[in-house]
Amino acid sequence: MVLAGCTTTRQSHDLGGGHGAKVARDPHYNSGTLRPYTVRGTTYYPKIPSVGYSETGTASWYSEELPNPHTANGEVFMADGISAAHKTFPLPSVAEITNLDNGKTIRLRVNDRGPFVQGRIVDLSRGAAKALGVYQTGTARVKITFLGPAEGAGPVYAGPTYTASSGDDRRYIVQLGAFAHEANAEAAQDRLEDARIDRRGGLYIVFIGPYKSAAAAETHRQDAIDAGFSGAILVRSD
Repeated sequence: MVLAGCTTTRQSHDLGGGHGAKVARDPHYNSGTLRPYTVRGTTYYPKIPSVGYSETGTASWYSEELPNPHTANGEVFMADGISAAHKTFPLPSVAEITNLDNGKTIRLRVNDRGPFVQGRIVDLSRGAAKALGVYQTGTARVKITFLGPAEGAGPVYAGPTYTASSGDDRRYIVQLGAFAHEANAEAAQDRLEDARIDRRGGLYIVFIGPYKSAAAAETHRQDAIDAGFSGAILVRSD
């Protein structure tokens, strides 16, 4: 009834050359981000909702430069990119968000956790906030609709992910994080024994391994997750 009474005009935002976040054909989520987690005494239970599932509530936006500049999914956070954080959607996924105050709609990549503020359902990157008309107001009433799993590569993606499978004898590393500043990478390295740093493409990649198979690497990835690296991913090293 609220939507039916809205007099604003629905607008579709072009996300960079006409290409928005794309839904993958084969579902593949970061398994580490599907586990229950606790923030400020509240436990959240991630789940995979049905395509078309929607929520209505308040959106906010974030862009702080954090000591660990990657998202809960292990991707590099780009404040001016088009992405969002949600407390329970699987990562990475695609969602459509409509600003109910002005009718603007965008499709974006959900790759982070939050917002952990009562009454808010989604945190937008600065770029997404500008696209939706939320940048100036700070918050807005929105509708967010789950569309499915996101493709493995995207504008805020730090590296490929792989699913462990039996009989895979290729070598893998466990990527713990990708950092813009060396000091942050060294701080992450100190948190886990045998972690190393490799500089690639202007980023400092913190990793452990390599391991002789995806199955072996997956065991160490679970150890890394238990050590606090919730966005740890497998990356093939050969």
